[in-house]
Amino acid sequence: MTHEEIRILLSALVDNELSPEEKSAVGQHLEACAECRREYSRLLRLKEVTSDMQFFDLPDRLRASYWREIYNRLERGAGWIFFSIGVILLLAFGSWELLNKFFLSPQPSPILKIGVGALILGLIVLLVSVGRERLFTRGHDRYEEVEI
Repeated sequence: MTHEEIRILLSALVDNELSPEEKSAVGQHLEACAECRREYSRLLRLKEVTSDMQFFDLPDRLRASYWREIYNRLERGAGWIFFSIGVILLLAFGSWELLNKFFLSPQPSPILKIGVGALILGLIVLLVSVGRERLFTRGHDRYEEVEI
C-alpha cells in the first residue's frame, strides 16, 4: 500500500473498521513512518474528546414551549396577513364609493367636500405618523436614557 492509502485508512483504524490484513499493513507502516504516527495519535485524541461529548436533551416542557412559540408566531403572522388584506380591500372599496358618490356628485357643497377631504387626509397622516413611531420605538427601551 502507498503512503496516501495508509493515511486514508488511519481513521478506519481508529474506528476499528479494518480487516486483520489491513490492520497489519497499517501497523507496519506506522512503525516506519513518524508522520503517520503523529496523525494517528491526533485522530485517537480527537476520538477520545468527541466520544465524551453528549447532546443536551431539552426537557419536555421547554420543547413544548418552543413549539407553542413557533405556532403562535405563525398563527399571528397569518392573522395579520388576512387582517391587512381585509383592511386594504375595505379601504379600496370605501375610497371608490366615496369618490363616486360624494366627491364626484354635484349635490354636496364644495365646503363640505373640502372639510371631509381634509378630515380624511388628516386621519391618514395621523395613522401613518403613529404607525411609524410605533415601529421606531418597538426595538428601543423607553427607559434607557433615564438615570437613577
